[in-house]
Amino acid sequence: MGSKQVRKVRVAFVCTHNACRSQIAEAIVRELADASIEPCSAGTHPAERVNADAIRVLQRRHGIDATGLRPKALTEIEQVDVVVTMGCGVRCPALPCVHREDWGLEDPTGKGDDAFEACARAIEERVRDLVRRIERAEIPGVSAPLSAEVMRALADENRLAIVGALADDGELCACKILERLDIGQSTLSHHMKILVDCDLVSARKDGRWMHYRLDRRRLAAVGAAIVALAGDEG
Repeated sequence: MGSKQVRKVRVAFVCTHNACRSQIAEAIVRELADASIEPCSAGTHPAERVNADAIRVLQRRHGIDATGLRPKALTEIEQVDVVVTMGCGVRCPALPCVHREDWGLEDPTGKGDDAFEACARAIEERVRDLVRRIERAEIPGVSAPLSAEVMRALADENRLAIVGALADDGELCACKILERLDIGQSTLSHHMKILVDCDLVSARKDGRWMHYRLDRRRLAAVGAAIVALAGDEG
């Protein structure tokens, strides 16, 4: 019996020609997100080739080699969970999905380096927000992927104890957490950084102490992902 694979969340970026904005978005997701999110892109009327300025801005701004990219038609895209239209009133009724949103970005083609830089910057901001919403299960109907980062964060008895303490008490300051664990301040700071970085815990400073709170929605999403991975026995 083969091992069950963790289901990826598939995101399609769509514009008219699949030569610029949607290609930039796909490339940035591949660079920023982990392997649990699978991006693709397509155009309603694909161009013959990817815009050379888009390739150049990806290389210069993100260090991404995009020379092998090519425009694709909607018919080349397999089933996806999320469809993002980039702007210009693009409609793609032939591409079913669970969630659809439009980013309303102007096509920078022919407008010079400043326009391409501004477009790439806007796309990166929106990509980071989209990845965050997917990972936190904030998009209805889209299951959060099971992140290796989260599993590593929970694969430690001290961090599990911290999560349990926060689940019981709501918010705790670092001093109260230290009272429950046989570790020092620097070790606690290390553990809390790991939990905060993967969004399981939020932090705020009050005087000389940090106060921490469990993100229950994020933890619930992780639990749901684990249940989905187990699947039905029948």
